[in-house]
Amino acid sequence: MVSLLLAAVLSTVVTDQPASQQDYAQAYRTAQQEGKPLVVVVGAEWCPACVNLKSQTIAAMKRTGELSEVSMAIVDQDAEPELAAQLKRGRTIPQVIVFSQTPAGSWKRIQLTGFQTERTMQSVLNTAKQLSNGS
Repeated sequence: MVSLLLAAVLSTVVTDQPASQQDYAQAYRTAQQEGKPLVVVVGAEWCPACVNLKSQTIAAMKRTGELSEVSMAIVDQDAEPELAAQLKRGRTIPQVIVFSQTPAGSWKRIQLTGFQTERTMQSVLNTAKQLSNGS
C-alpha cells in the first residue's frame, strides 16, 4: 500500500513538475537508487512548530551530518496542497514521514506529528536505517 502511495505521489509530481515538487520527486528517486530512507516534512510557513522544526531540529541535524544517510524533501502544504494531502495522515502539521525500503523491496512508513526534537528524529532515523538494512 505504501508503494502505491509513493507511486501515486511521484506520478503527480512528475506530471505537474513545479520546482518545489520536483525536489520531492528527486528525493524519492535518490532514496530508491541509493537505498536510503526518504524523509518528508510536511508543514507550512505560518505554522510556528513547522518553522521551528526546520530551523532548529533539521538545521542542527544537517550541520552535524546526521541527515547525510537519508534523502529529504520539505513539502509546504499551502504551495503543494495535492502532494501534501497524499502524504499526510490527519490534519495536524508538521508531519515528519519516513519511508524505508526493505531489502525485499517493500516500503515501510514511520510518521511523527508535531514538533520533534533531535533525539526523537535520531531514533526514528536509526529505525528507518535498520529497516533498510534488513536488521
